[in-house]
Amino acid sequence: MCDERSVRDWESLRELIKLENSEMNMMTNRVSPGLLGLGWFAAALVALLVASPAIAQEAHFDVLLFDDGAGNLQAGGIDVNTLVPDAGAVVIEGELFGDTTAGTPTFQGADPGFFSPSDANAGILGGLGDNLPGGSTVTLDFLVEPTLNLSLAYWDDGLGQFGATPAGETLTLSQGASFWGVLSGTTEVIGNAVGTTSSTGFVDDHPDYDLGAATPGVYLAYVQASATGLSGPSNPVWLLLGTLDVCEETASCNAAQEMFNIGIEEQIEAAEGYVASTLVPEPGTALLFGLGLMGLGRASRPRR
Repeated sequence: MCDERSVRDWESLRELIKLENSEMNMMTNRVSPGLLGLGWFAAALVALLVASPAIAQEAHFDVLLFDDGAGNLQAGGIDVNTLVPDAGAVVIEGELFGDTTAGTPTFQGADPGFFSPSDANAGILGGLGDNLPGGSTVTLDFLVEPTLNLSLAYWDDGLGQFGATPAGETLTLSQGASFWGVLSGTTEVIGNAVGTTSSTGFVDDHPDYDLGAATPGVYLAYVQASATGLSGPSNPVWLLLGTLDVCEETASCNAAQEMFNIGIEEQIEAAEGYVASTLVPEPGTALLFGLGLMGLGRASRPRR
């Protein structure tokens, strides 16, 4: 059995590896398709870069949970590749993957997750506050979004707004063998224990999101977190769940699949702007725009 020091060392090593991988990734930029016109050599180079997970990996955000320094639970976003936090990121993107070439696709995913650094890495929070206390149980409440009056909404790209799911789609929430409930219409799923922090305050756990057979597009859920030992619940976070073709996980998309994913990404961009400007209340919106980040936790098509 590992002692507390071993656990702490392992957590520190795990987060250090994330930082080192990120530094390598940031040395390269995603290659524009426009370079294909430079000839067959450039085209081959572009294909090599895009196909390489280490080179083409992009930002991936989880929900960051932290103590504001006064014993209150707060939620924001964190780039889990670089461990760079953003307290203003309250709109977090996640991916639901499915095979769009096989009739009516079903979509599942496990992003975004919920994260708190260990004591050894709490310095990444800077002036935001502190990490979660050790042995704290983190629970999630998936609630009705107060402006939309829906717990699961669908982005209508034609109207440029969220509304009810087009075919009565539902989102099943679980974690491993633990079934939490189903979001549908105004049905809420509350009190779900997503994880317990280690003795050093570290947690990195992910719910399972299962949309099943569904209309492709962008779905929205609204969640607040609680953590024992801190006053809560946290401020709300809006989860944007985009349906992507599973080929994206292995960078093996054909032209049709790539165009499908590009279309979903464009819808996510539009939906993010709508949430930030319409659903995120003041003074949060002003703060997010003032930071120049719009509070958008982007997980834009990460290559694994």
